[in-house]
Amino acid sequence: MECLPLKTFEELDSWSSGDLIDCRVSTVPLADRKGRPKGIPKTLVCHDMCGGYLTDRFVQGAEDPLPFGFYHWQYIDSFIYFSHHFVTIPPVTWINAAHKHGVKCYGTFITEWDEGKVRCHKVIESEESLKKAADKLVEITKYYQFDGWLINIENVVDGDKVENLRKFVEYLTSQIHQAIPGSEVIWYDSVLNTGQLKWQDELNDKNCIFFDACDGIFLNYNWNDGKLQNSLELAKNKGRDMDVYVGIDVFGRGCLGGGGYNTLEALAAIRKFNMSAAIFAPGWVWETQGKENFIENENRFWRLLDSYLPSTEIISLPLSTTFCQGFGKKYNLLGDVVHEGSWYNLSLQERQPICTNAQFPVVPEDQPSIMPCTEDPFSGGACLELSGNFPRVDQPLLFRLFDTSITLPHEDVIVSYTCKMADNTNCDLFLKLEVQAEDGSNQVWILREKEISKPQPNMTVYTPTEMVKDLPNATVSTNNGWATWNYCINCTAEVDVHVKSISFGLESTNAKGRQSVKIGQLQMIPKKDLESLATRDYVEEVKIEELSEEGRCRITWQCPSEAAVSYYNVYSTANGSKTLLGRSKTNCFYTETRYKGSVSIQPVFYSTIPGKTTVVK
Repeated sequence: MECLPLKTFEELDSWSSGDLIDCRVSTVPLADRKGRPKGIPKTLVCHDMCGGYLTDRFVQGAEDPLPFGFYHWQYIDSFIYFSHHFVTIPPVTWINAAHKHGVKCYGTFITEWDEGKVRCHKVIESEESLKKAADKLVEITKYYQFDGWLINIENVVDGDKVENLRKFVEYLTSQIHQAIPGSEVIWYDSVLNTGQLKWQDELNDKNCIFFDACDGIFLNYNWNDGKLQNSLELAKNKGRDMDVYVGIDVFGRGCLGGGGYNTLEALAAIRKFNMSAAIFAPGWVWETQGKENFIENENRFWRLLDSYLPSTEIISLPLSTTFCQGFGKKYNLLGDVVHEGSWYNLSLQERQPICTNAQFPVVPEDQPSIMPCTEDPFSGGACLELSGNFPRVDQPLLFRLFDTSITLPHEDVIVSYTCKMADNTNCDLFLKLEVQAEDGSNQVWILREKEISKPQPNMTVYTPTEMVKDLPNATVSTNNGWATWNYCINCTAEVDVHVKSISFGLESTNAKGRQSVKIGQLQMIPKKDLESLATRDYVEEVKIEELSEEGRCRITWQCPSEAAVSYYNVYSTANGSKTLLGRSKTNCFYTETRYKGSVSIQPVFYSTIPGKTTVVK
């Protein structure tokens, strides 16, 4: 099952949701995240890599030993999936991953050169035709559940059709705003108000008619300080200075600094004017720097930009993650290997840390480290490995993972984490929550296995409690070296309490050498949500339907607790054995061939809580 673009005008003109298959539709709503304060510039990423629609196009994932993945969502506000096809619909895997992190995902509407001119003029031939095309784009956006469009017209437009092009952009923007609150349309700096194709590298009176008609402009890459100043002044006069996204080509083509690991130079120049940025083709890392070293190089690339990319904050519960990046060398569930072999499915990406190694201002050889580990996942394809040397024996080693602005509900909240200590590790692990009371006073909550004899002022220590033993995730358990600890935080008082950050810490009085611990999962979930799940952790109405024309089967089901489902495991249970067929983000799964025999469906809730398995023949 694949996600594909629309390549012709006729395909767009005849598009209908009734002809499509539901598993291509995103089921992940846009997560809450703290908005940018007024006057803080925004950042978008435009993902243009090898023509697009690589193994990311497969709805149910693919075997890919060296895939590209993006996981620095904390730095960006929106993500554009780009290709050179007429209507680029983002693969559902990207929509799901972006939404998981509160990032908007856009498609691309593009026409280029002579062939594109013909297609473009079919769209803007008349007011009727432009409205019909725009309405189709709105329908597509709403059906697939993404958030807007980049409009990229890179062909000459006949002078008498420029006004229709402007109307197309304006009408699309107004209609998509009505249909999808918070959606956006971005114009690429290309065609002028005369219809001439001439990149300006700035906002000016020649391209402003399109900026005025939509939500923002993506500037071409050959700008200079003077052009940035001109753009800023014009945008400020319109009260829209944050809606100009200054383009940075990571491949460097004519861009200040030459791109690559020197992308920092261009971004620094843009931020000097306090302007928003559009980072184009960061897949450069994967394409040119060696796929085998992708994670290391990707982290290097984004760390260099860290000081110019203000990160966001998580603002709501539940928080649940295994730190899986949507790919791995194996698939594990609760420490057990379910499937050996590489896999890639960004729909299964879990919440990634907001805070990175940039928080550690020490020389590299002594630097603490927060890194994904694909060799030994707890659930999914990766865990998080924390390592470092103690600065002093009496000082803990802290790893800040999340900046938050979570107001805790006035009820019990269950906090849990799963960890595995390295064989040579001689230290204790704790979870640290920095909280702020309603009166503004700051407190520290420490969650650890053992009590502290002399806690510091304003510190509250929580130890594992029996109160959580009847909940589905709640026993202190070990499996293949993994240990899970659960805590109940009583928040029933009427005063508000705000969690401001989440960190793990290591402490020891006699540790020698570099210490290491793996974090397999982290959860903060209201207790009532887990209690509700305890009696509704199953699927029902499982059906297997043969698709005779396609030579395969469709399996569908329903789940009473669908809102808590992270994904579903689909197993073959023929001949008394149990084999993983695959995983699905939705209540639908397609087999590659006609399937004979029984299947079982197992929901996985809140990233790590396996539900009951339902078998159907």
